[in-house]
Amino acid sequence: MSSNRGHTLSRRRLLNVGLLGAASLSVPTLAQSTYPSRPIVLIVPFPPGGVTDLVGRELAKRLTDALGQSVVVENRAGAGGNIGTAALAKAAPDGHTLGVMTVSAMSIAPHIHKSLSFQPLKDFTPICNIVNTPGAIVAGLKTPYQNLQDLIKAAKAAPGRISYASVGLGSLPHLAAEMFAQQAGVQLLHVPYKGAAPAMQDLLSGVVDLTFESALTNTVTHFSQGKLKVLATTGTQRVPILPQVPCANEVLPGYAAQGWFGFFGPAGLPAPITTRLNEVAVAMLREPALLERFEKLGIQADPSAPAAFFRYLQEQDRLWAGATKGLNLQLD
Repeated sequence: MSSNRGHTLSRRRLLNVGLLGAASLSVPTLAQSTYPSRPIVLIVPFPPGGVTDLVGRELAKRLTDALGQSVVVENRAGAGGNIGTAALAKAAPDGHTLGVMTVSAMSIAPHIHKSLSFQPLKDFTPICNIVNTPGAIVAGLKTPYQNLQDLIKAAKAAPGRISYASVGLGSLPHLAAEMFAQQAGVQLLHVPYKGAAPAMQDLLSGVVDLTFESALTNTVTHFSQGKLKVLATTGTQRVPILPQVPCANEVLPGYAAQGWFGFFGPAGLPAPITTRLNEVAVAMLREPALLERFEKLGIQADPSAPAAFFRYLQEQDRLWAGATKGLNLQLD
């Protein structure tokens, strides 16, 4: 073999190696540029028909239109949202399985359950918060309280005598009430129920004095019919659907106990995919017609960048850790 021929073969080998290397480096970029390559599953960890499901289906429509692949809502209900949340944590981080997760599993569950199969701050990629869901402190018509000041004064005069209903130990209403009691310096009597319907029924009939509602839809319906009194809302600002009702933080500065629904992927979701999904969600949350619909349901759009959403999750983790401290809640 001549020297020139040897040099030519060596150059060819180097060129082939270089091309193979370039091809291998381009695979992740190519995969991301062709995303999505098949239909997407959007997990909602609650049954169809609720507000979480409604928000998930609105998001699925926008994702389908923007990404050119069908996005199918999959309701995986159970265990307060933990079952669907765990399913998302185990999914491949390729953007083809996403989820709408809530405060119950992501911020409260780690502090009240003995063991979880997921770690909220490690096993997910935060994409965007979608909505906040302020609740309300509600009193029955038979009670003498006309405002939050009346309630606090009465509770201080009769420790442990004023009762409130919740949908169970460790639920958002239970913890919202305990947080309120801590900050107001009062003691309330907790009466847990197995669902929202029986709890509300006993409030309306005067069996219990109060409820701490985690959403406003049913509250507004009963309030407009004159069946109950709304002493305060529990978000960070007054809500348009009840503009005459003050926030609890106007009486108890710093008090806020609201839910939220956020958009997540599994941990390790590639940054370009996360950014694209965030853009779609943020655009949805700026649509006037949808914002008006949300307003009528008593929920508030809260678009955020992924990094800002992660900081919010850290804040929520600290908030609900504090709310559960001292309650000795260790649920199965």
